[in-house]
Amino acid sequence: MAIEDFYNETVVVNRLVASDDDDTESYEEHIARLNCHIQPLEDSYAQDIEGNYGKEWLLMCGVVDIQEGDRIVNGTTEYRVTGIESYTVQHVAKHMELRIRLSNS
Repeated sequence: MAIEDFYNETVVVNRLVASDDDDTESYEEHIARLNCHIQPLEDSYAQDIEGNYGKEWLLMCGVVDIQEGDRIVNGTTEYRVTGIESYTVQHVAKHMELRIRLSNS
């Protein structure tokens, strides 16, 4: 059984783009369909170092172009990528583990 067999969700990845107006953040679709698996890392919302409340999740997927700060959209739920690790298993199967944060706004 391969790790890809556990990818049971499909999400969209959005990336911040340059804007003519310096005061506005704008995201555009970067990856239209990313097969992945998402699982919670925390049971409840907690405060981060910046004073914001959120809940941490782990997203596992194939190795693709994702950066910290990208947005992961799963239906109507939007997460922010806060950490990235890439792994090689037995020199063959590669995957990424992303730490993503759901803010409590």
